Amino acid sequence: MIEEVRPDSPHYERVVELGNANSRTLGHLPFAAIEQAAAEGRVLAFVEEGEVKGYALYAKRVRTGDISLTHLCVDQDQRGRGVARDLVEAIVERYPNRAGIRLSCRKDYDADAMWPHLGFQRLGEKPGRSLAGLPLVAWWRPIAANSLFDQLEQDDARIVVAVDTNVLIDILEQRDFPASLALTADWVADAVELQVTAQSHVELTDHRPRGEEFESELRKFRNLGPSETAWRETLRPLQYDRDVARIGEGDLQVIAQAAAGDAAYLVTRDEDLLRQTKHIERLTGLDLVRPDDFLLRLQELGGEHERQTRSFAVSGLSVSTVSEIPSNTTLSVYCHEHLDERPTELRRRLSVVTAHPSGRIEQLVSEGGEHLALGAMYRDGPQVTVTALRSASGALSKAAARQMVHHLRIIVSADGPATIVVDDQTRSPVDQALRDEGFRAEGSAWKAAVRTGVLGQGDPLPEELEHIGWDRLNMHLVRDCELYASPLKIFTGGVPCYVVPIKPEYARVILGYEEPQRRLFEQHRRAAVARDNVYYMSPRRFVEAPARIIWWVSGGGSLGGMRAMSWLDEVETGDPRRLYRRYRHYGVLDKHQVIETAKRSARNGRSEATALVFSQTEMFTEPVSIARSREICDSMNQNSYFITTRKIDENTVRAFYEEGMGPQ
Repeated sequence: MIEEVRPDSPHYERVVELGNANSRTLGHLPFAAIEQAAAEGRVLAFVEEGEVKGYALYAKRVRTGDISLTHLCVDQDQRGRGVARDLVEAIVERYPNRAGIRLSCRKDYDADAMWPHLGFQRLGEKPGRSLAGLPLVAWWRPIAANSLFDQLEQDDARIVVAVDTNVLIDILEQRDFPASLALTADWVADAVELQVTAQSHVELTDHRPRGEEFESELRKFRNLGPSETAWRETLRPLQYDRDVARIGEGDLQVIAQAAAGDAAYLVTRDEDLLRQTKHIERLTGLDLVRPDDFLLRLQELGGEHERQTRSFAVSGLSVSTVSEIPSNTTLSVYCHEHLDERPTELRRRLSVVTAHPSGRIEQLVSEGGEHLALGAMYRDGPQVTVTALRSASGALSKAAARQMVHHLRIIVSADGPATIVVDDQTRSPVDQALRDEGFRAEGSAWKAAVRTGVLGQGDPLPEELEHIGWDRLNMHLVRDCELYASPLKIFTGGVPCYVVPIKPEYARVILGYEEPQRRLFEQHRRAAVARDNVYYMSPRRFVEAPARIIWWVSGGGSLGGMRAMSWLDEVETGDPRRLYRRYRHYGVLDKHQVIETAKRSARNGRSEATALVFSQTEMFTEPVSIARSREICDSMNQNSYFITTRKIDENTVRAFYEEGMGPQ
């Protein structure tokens, strides 16, 4: 019998024990990563007569929509009985709409001969990316995939990770730091490329005498190779920042070289550096992380760099999967008092979801544990039914509901196109949130679509627009359809578009890829959690709405470049104080910051600013650099092009979008 193993399951300890006993071939996985996978229902065990005979631990890739099989382990005495097959089939049954299951296995392992018998197809062989350097074979078990070619393309992308000197020595000398050593495991090396900075090589020259084996292992690491000019430019703000400057010069150079070399992470055990993580990321875009935390993060995302919607653009608000139905005390927060609804009635709605294999319950909570929103849904073929969508009363009621609706939609899109039906008794704040997120009322239910892809002239239009045709589409119709069928994109070539430059310190907050600094949101908590927002700039009377915005983040290290795309819903130019009063519930900037953006008008001599109200922001998975931007759009080679807001052709915007989002 196949069972989900949760952390409180009687079989959990046996799964951990079985994994530890086979860690040589499975690769080390931090205890926290196993516990997290179990809490999220990503650990399946084959149980017979109360004993665990084998288990599978997997991750769900956010962007590619497939399953990454991390561990498939069968007890030595139970091999050859079909345990592995049953575990793989159980994954297939649970995720019928996923593209497939991928894994990499060392060619010299006995399991290499097993995969074809489990329905896996050999994608190819590649040099081992671990320090052992032995060949890895990539395997693919299709579920709902259209082609193997797509999987081969996606499998080539790896995260560049810089290794700090202390972790590097752990690996080279095989010190007793399991998490450091686990960075070279095959399941990690398949998604990550470890690289070494020039400064780490300098620091190793002062290391105690090194033997030939040490030197041989060191040569297996690639070197991060930014130019000296590039990394010294990155170093300068670090040296002058009062929070970071206390760090030693050598450590600062490691950070600068890693950031300038486009590493996504610097893995380190240096507590002095880790205490400055937020400041360093603010200055360079580089994420500093401990080895065990990095492994946990990597495993959670199935080997992908992208973050799920675990944290919103306001400090302290987070969304998570609930492993069991909340207590009646918690449910009472979400009950409809005007209908005299009781927690037991809401519990019945949630039990419909927990009884379904694809069911899940999501909850949005504050830093202090305050319950803000609840969503429960299950998928049955092309339809997703939301049996409960609630938000707690209070100032954040509508904003929290919108974030929950958006979060559920992202989860649905990972499993392919669908129709979402909200079958719950909703009240005003949730109704407004659904309407703002593109849902349409049909009888007693709310409906929307989840569609993927990018459409252009000549492609078949979605059914909502078929009767209109490409030649009669306008910006209003396109915006409304994209909102209804998100994340679908429709480029007609005629929608107004603008490149808008934004400073890194505002981009991280307003576009939502970093929690804001306290000073930016203390008085605007409601605004910072909103799904729509406002940005202020010096007066620009030529800008019209609705339109598309491509956001150019100036500087910002590896986070700079073309970073996101939004819909501009409203634009207004006028007195900055009046604009602030009108839009203050949208924005995260205070009155003083808004006034700073204003300029005196030559037309009337008054101080004016422009407010851009925008929504439907989609962050690019990879920023498009200034050099690449100039290759895509020749007019960007003009001097000072990126200093001010400019109109841009929509076909060029499509090119930026497809480049920034990568393979869809």
